[in-house]
Amino acid sequence: MEEKIEQLFEIHEKSEEWFSAHQKELERKYESKFIAIKNREVLAAEEEIEKLLELIERKGEDINRVFITFIPPKGVAAIL
Repeated sequence: MEEKIEQLFEIHEKSEEWFSAHQKELERKYESKFIAIKNREVLAAEEEIEKLLELIERKGEDINRVFITFIPPKGVAAIL
């Protein structure tokens, strides 16, 4: 179990690094959308999270192995 958790952290860390390296490009292309990233590419993008999750499942992907984030509209800042 512990090994699987470590693998998931590693998968998400790599996807987050890829997202950060391509953030400007992704912001232009996917403004106001939720995006799913896997293996250094955008797997899917949707305006509604529910639709994105359904699309990921229809593609046969394990949601736990997909990095999901939201690209806010231009001019909107997210506070974490």
